[in-house]
Amino acid sequence: MIRTLAAATALLCTASPVLGANAIPGLRSSGTIVVQADVQGQPVNVGGKVALYHKGALYRLDLLSLGFPGTSADVSAAMSSLIAPGGVSIVYDGATQTLSAWSSANRTYYTATPQRAPASAAPATTETPPAGGDPLATLANLAGALHDVESATIQLVGHTTVNGHPATDLDVTMKRQLPGRPLEDYHARLALADDLGDFPLQISFQSVPATKSAFGGVMKLDFTTVQRDAPDDAVFLIPAGYTRVTSITAILKR
Repeated sequence: MIRTLAAATALLCTASPVLGANAIPGLRSSGTIVVQADVQGQPVNVGGKVALYHKGALYRLDLLSLGFPGTSADVSAAMSSLIAPGGVSIVYDGATQTLSAWSSANRTYYTATPQRAPASAAPATTETPPAGGDPLATLANLAGALHDVESATIQLVGHTTVNGHPATDLDVTMKRQLPGRPLEDYHARLALADDLGDFPLQISFQSVPATKSAFGGVMKLDFTTVQRDAPDDAVFLIPAGYTRVTSITAILKR
């Protein structure tokens, strides 16, 4: 569940830059999430309410409530107790590609930033990049992001109205294989708001597990209310006094 939320948060940040769109400076929204997952061959259904904050390159996704249809009342209550209001938050920094997550229920946090080449490996320069950005550098960054991708497609599939906003619908597929890892297969459908800087109003995300023990399933994010806003910088910071853990799923462990 947490990994699925993390993937959705990353999609929120990457969708517009890949298309060359200009995102609006900031917004806040709320909606729902539904996950139909396969965990070690067992089906699991999860649903809940979410909130999202955006400012510049920063995105924060909060899981506000959680339900487990099909489970006993005791199991559902025990699992939901880990999700206090605003209890699980995930922040993605598009500028540094840093992913952070924390739980208000058990006061723990996790953070990770992709490894980068040493600064000495980059050629020194005193030139100021043009205001519009360097198109060659943009292409190089895109090529680097696709280094482990076997194949990927982005298709325009139509124009619709979603949650009261004119939207452009996209279909995205990707096959990726990291060194020493099984092949990963992803499929996403996105509805991007034309009047909100191509903000994803809806994301349908499907992953096919590479192995029987891996996570796979379908997730749908639906932001039913969206408004322009400029959230305070503190909204995107890990709260003080929280204990760091070594995995994103460990923030739910007591």
